Amino acid sequence: RCYSPTKFSGVHMDTDVLFLKIERLRRLYRSEILTVPVERGDNGTFGLGLSDDNEVLRLHHDANAQVIEPGDQVISVEGVPLGRGPLSRLLAERFAERQAVTLTLSRAEPSTSTAPLTGDVFATLKLLRADGSLLQEYPSDLWRFRPDAAWGACWTLRVPRGVACASLQLQRSLLFTDPPVGSAVLQVDSLPAEELHTAWHGLRPDASRWSSSRSRPLGSSSLAGEVLISVRRYRESSSVSPGGHSLHSFDNGWESADEFFAPLLPEQHAPAPLKPIAEP
Repeated sequence: RCYSPTKFSGVHMDTDVLFLKIERLRRLYRSEILTVPVERGDNGTFGLGLSDDNEVLRLHHDANAQVIEPGDQVISVEGVPLGRGPLSRLLAERFAERQAVTLTLSRAEPSTSTAPLTGDVFATLKLLRADGSLLQEYPSDLWRFRPDAAWGACWTLRVPRGVACASLQLQRSLLFTDPPVGSAVLQVDSLPAEELHTAWHGLRPDASRWSSSRSRPLGSSSLAGEVLISVRRYRESSSVSPGGHSLHSFDNGWESADEFFAPLLPEQHAPAPLKPIAEP
């Protein structure tokens, strides 16, 4: 929409800023989300042998053998998402007295190849309105897919009015096409203010990526992979000196739509000649 010109003089303004960083990618193949109850066995443990990434490697007893399989990826406990930390730490800190808890897992679908994705990938951060329409998008650089290493693509953006959510879409870079792998959507209003929050998010698959010959149609529980995202929403303050020129002529302070949507960059200073010094 069009923003009406506004002039400010001697005022302070706050602007929402969004910082978002892709930390890692994993399990870029079709899987499904499951919510299962697990309980402690006779030895007082849940009996899950896990990798450093909270993937189930083995079961140490049979108390949960009916609902857990080797290869399952633990995503959250009672709705509390796992970030970089191990499941054991979260259980000890939050659920030490609980005999049973509910886990959210991702599990590779039958006949799905779990071979690592190869080649170059990139991500596009999209700012969307509440009706899903696009306000602006920012693609990252190309990266060689690395499932076991930090990725590092990041954005720092002013959040314009009307933004309801941020969509992070992962895409492959092929010779003539950039097919999407999947997208993770973050509701801007639900992001914790002023805090850096890191958690795994499911990449919802693009329906066109999967052929009709697959074992079953896509559902709301389908994933195309997972992405570890660090995100922070905070307020940026700026001021205008009384008597100075108008800092803003395009809504909250940008001369044009391009400047309004531009990423935050360090201020650029141009050199200027010094004034002559009067000798006594």
